[in-house]
Amino acid sequence: MTPTEIDTEKRQFHRMPETVSITVKKLVYPLTDDDAIQGVGKNISAGGVCFAVPHAYEPGDLLSLQVNLAGWQRHKHSYAAVIDDDVAMAPLTAVVKVAWCRSQADTRGYEIGVTFENVYADDFKALKKYLTPQ
Repeated sequence: MTPTEIDTEKRQFHRMPETVSITVKKLVYPLTDDDAIQGVGKNISAGGVCFAVPHAYEPGDLLSLQVNLAGWQRHKHSYAAVIDDDVAMAPLTAVVKVAWCRSQADTRGYEIGVTFENVYADDFKALKKYLTPQ
């Protein structure tokens, strides 16, 4: 069995390939506005996200993550999310914990795997619906 097959068997949630823009910021005191880093989401599941950024993080680090998933808000039970494009385009925001970090030699960046630690309940329900194949 290959390492990829072993990793896949450990997964609790199906991962959906999703190339999206993300914004990540390490949660440390004191919070500042200039620490946010832009990156690219590679895949997402109800358990977490894999993304690429130019900065390394340590396993266990807590991060604020914004994921720009077009249309995910339409799965909320909100009238505004159905008719207002600005609401429908709002990013998914969550507190996540770094599970692993790998260097990417081809891009000089890092691939980061995180698990969701704190997401608003309505947002989490909407995310799960968004990820469910129709």
